[in-house]
Order: sequence, then structure tokens, then C-alpha cells
Amino acid sequence: MKKEKKNLLYTFLKIGVAVLLLYLVFTKIPFIEIWETLKKASIFFLFIAVVSFILSQWISADRLLILFKSSGFAISANSNYKLYLIGMFYNFFIPGGIGGDAYKVFLLNKTFKWSTKKLTASLFVDRFMGLTAIGILILIYALIIPLFRETYLIAGIFLLLIIGITASYLFVQSLFSTFLSDYVKTLMQSITVQLLQCICIISLLSSITEINSYSLYIIVFLISSVLSIFSFSGIGVREMIFYQASSFFQFDPVTAVSIGVLFSAITAFVSLFGVVFHFKKATSYLKLKEPITHN
Repeated sequence: MKKEKKNLLYTFLKIGVAVLLLYLVFTKIPFIEIWETLKKASIFFLFIAVVSFILSQWISADRLLILFKSSGFAISANSNYKLYLIGMFYNFFIPGGIGGDAYKVFLLNKTFKWSTKKLTASLFVDRFMGLTAIGILILIYALIIPLFRETYLIAGIFLLLIIGITASYLFVQSLFSTFLSDYVKTLMQSITVQLLQCICIISLLSSITEINSYSLYIIVFLISSVLSIFSFSGIGVREMIFYQASSFFQFDPVTAVSIGVLFSAITAFVSLFGVVFHFKKATSYLKLKEPITHN
């Protein structure tokens, strides 16, 4: 009971952060200005953005499936995609004490009696690989920015890349060796996921404005992806980071915040499809690929 109250308090705190940050952003930029920008958005580029986002989530779900298989959890691919979708729904629309990842662990443990510890490890490594990919891409995109084109800075960035990837590999090797054989594959998938989401951001930008360089926007987006854990579904944090970055990098704040709003809207749209499985019994959509004899 005490743990449930703690989780609920943590969730409401995240919602409070999201609401506060949105309030602060929209006191600086009236929402009517954002709305006028959104109304002019190109349907074609919005469509490309949605497709890119959906593809990123499909690959992300496939990455999790690989990690599940490494732990001996032979869930079918179709069931895993449905599970991933309901996890997205919980992350975005259920402001309770349990998030999407925790709900996956609960559901799989309840349905198949699989080890909670192993399930949690699979989901943790899944998130960790995503974080590693974001770090790699931030450093790579930094090379495109004129500010970092000094020889010593370029050398420093490459050194950080080597150190970061090595540290990530050794971390998995030392604490999660079960997944080590899939490290390269899941890292490549993670980078692909983030690249597709970068394409999503580029498409959103193209839908509302014309600019010559997308690098700064992409770096800001990747940073916001890391910091989004501090609010409910990243709402508020993403918009605030884009707003603050617009002042620092001197690009249009209305455009920057509009990108954050559009990305949140796309996430909500795709996540909403998880409601289909929310009201169904888990046994109706969670199936095993083949019989397994261990937990």
C-alpha cells in the first residue's frame, strides 16, 4: 500500500511538472500563435512525420522482442507489438501509479508466470540501448554545428564517442551479460529508431516553415528525449526545452514550441490505439511463439 501511494505521488508530481512547464511556456508565447502556425501545417509532411514515428515504434518493439528472446521469453511477434502499443497507451493516457514498462512486467508475469526480475532486466536494457543511441547521435550531430568544428573539439567528440560506446558495452557485459550477444544488433536498432524520430522532427519542421539547417533542432529534440522522463509523457519538458533553445540558438520560438506540440500530438495519436487492448483480457492477445519450459 505504501509503495502504491509512493508511485501515485511520483506520477502526480510528473503531471504537475508537465502542467507547470506548459503554463510557463504559454505565458511567454500565447497558444493562439502556436495554433495559427499549426493550422498552416502541410498535410503531406505531417503524414511523413506520422509514418516515421510509427516505423520508429515498430523497430523499438522489435528490439524489445529480441531482448525478451534472450531471456527465454518466447512471446510471438504479433503479441509483442500489441503489448508495446498498450504500454504506450499506459505511458500517455493512464496517470496512475504504474507506467507502460511496469504494466508490461505485471501483465507478462500474471499471464505466463515469467520472472519479474528477468522481465525488468529486459526492459531496462531496452531503455538503456535507446539512451546509448541518443548519446551517440547527439555527438555525431554536434560535428555538423560550426561551433564545434575546431580541431580539438572534433577530436574530443570522437574520444567521447569511443569512451561512451565502450562504457555502454562494458556496462551490459558486467551486469546484463545475457544480452551481450545482441548488443550490436539492438544498438543499431536503437540508432535507427532515433534516426526515424529525427526524420519525424525534420518533417514537422518542413510542414510549418522553410529552413536551411535542421541540426540544431535535432540536437534539441534528442536532449528533450532524455529529459522527458521528468514529466508525464514528456509533455511540457519538450516544449520548454525547445523554447529555451530558441533563445540560445536564436531560432523562432513559435516554430520551436510548435514542433514540441506536434510531436506530443503524434505520440498521443499513435498511443491511443493501445486502448483497443486495454479492455481485453491479456490471454486474448498475448500468445507464445512456441512452448517454453522455464521461467
